[in-house]
Amino acid sequence: MSKFPRKSSLHAMIVIGLSLPIFLGMTGTTGCPVVPPPDDGGGGGGGGVTPGDSGVTGKFKGASVCMQCHSNIHTDWVGTLHSKALETLEAIGQGTNANCLGCHTVGFGEEGGYVDRATTNSLAGVQCENCHGGAAEHAMNASDESLRPKVSIMADVCGQCHTGENHPNFEDWGMSKHAAVEPELVPAFAAGTAGRLNTCGKCHSGDFFYRSILKGETVPDNALAGLASEQMAGITCAICHNPHAKTGNAATPEDGRDYQLRFPQIAFTTPTTDLTMAQDRTRFNLCGQCHHTRDRVWTDSSREPHPSDQANVFFGEIPSPAMFPDPIVPPRASVHLNAAEQCSTCHVARKPIVEGVAPAVSGHTFEVTYIGCVQCHGSEEAAESKLNGLKAEIDVRLALVEEALEAWSARPAQVTWCGALAAATGCASVEHCWEFTSECGPKNDAGGQGKIPNNIKKARYILYYVREGGGSGAHNPDFVREALMIAEELALTAPDVP
Repeated sequence: MSKFPRKSSLHAMIVIGLSLPIFLGMTGTTGCPVVPPPDDGGGGGGGGVTPGDSGVTGKFKGASVCMQCHSNIHTDWVGTLHSKALETLEAIGQGTNANCLGCHTVGFGEEGGYVDRATTNSLAGVQCENCHGGAAEHAMNASDESLRPKVSIMADVCGQCHTGENHPNFEDWGMSKHAAVEPELVPAFAAGTAGRLNTCGKCHSGDFFYRSILKGETVPDNALAGLASEQMAGITCAICHNPHAKTGNAATPEDGRDYQLRFPQIAFTTPTTDLTMAQDRTRFNLCGQCHHTRDRVWTDSSREPHPSDQANVFFGEIPSPAMFPDPIVPPRASVHLNAAEQCSTCHVARKPIVEGVAPAVSGHTFEVTYIGCVQCHGSEEAAESKLNGLKAEIDVRLALVEEALEAWSARPAQVTWCGALAAATGCASVEHCWEFTSECGPKNDAGGQGKIPNNIKKARYILYYVREGGGSGAHNPDFVREALMIAEELALTAPDVP
């Protein structure tokens, strides 16, 4: 049995990722139309049963009531598979299976919830109230703010149903790094530290991404002040998926699905060395909204490149400073650019359940699997073997670059310079003097980083750009291979410090 929730008190939780205002209801004080009480007619049915709504008298009212004020959202929702969730059960002869109805209707098993087509047809399918909670009280008194549903982007809203061996999205996501805010950032977010949420929150806080990127709000740095880590949203379902509408952003959806992705699953862009463009998330696919480089180039001496440049490596680009615009590595798009689902081909590969043999694979751990590699590589085993070979090669090339950097540091001129610098900064070690400014002391002055030649700065930047971005070269094998060869040559031919 799953340790994650199914239908229970989570009905009272509200929708993920909505730009939905609020439910407005059936009172003339709001300017919304008065909705007549349900009767026994209307609606679609299944299994030859004459549909009716005589039983819709409790806390659940159905999407037709919400539609009176939220017509645009309702129109979008009608196009989703959620709206047809009961029909999918009926199509396989399971339209009355109590084990399934809790996730295919509104409020089944709860007081005032779905019973059957004959008496509660308006509660068929996955509707507003599955995520927002019962709307009857709000609909009768829309001016009472205390009755208005709140918005939650927490994943357990979706986890009510997207769980278990048939579709373990929630469990798998819970094992991923997307599931929580980075532990080292939690104290800064909770303290409202100036600049941290608006800088790091763009990709490390679902709360910030939702409000700032998706809704266009100005979010103060203290928006999460005082919250514990479990109260902060990581990269939850609603950040990548639109809960209300089909979007057409999925590349190869199967079985009539859409996946309701907020951003395109695939994207093609021309490689660039321009730093502003390299950070522009609109150039990239869904994963590239966050997995792109930040504001560091090889002339920066204080910190290494941010470990988030996967999209840039995929398209074969490394940003250059404005004063040195020439690329340090020639741009070269990945051989994997035309993979059917780009990043998702390896990181969100899916498999349906095989009853009695294997559970479904949702892909939402985002760990690499080889299911999607078969079309090009023949088998999962062949793809894994090829990746292992590439990883071994790239590990060797990374080691060669670092050895060349260390060899530069070990030359007599650098040993003398680094020893003097260590004495001046109170650092006991004279190793790794090719590095960025580190805990060893301030090296970002004219006598420290200012003396490191450009060859070394370029080589170390490439080293970190490749190593910290991960992928073992798989994101763009030829580009990564050439980059490391260039980095090694730069380090081997670097001049001594002046």
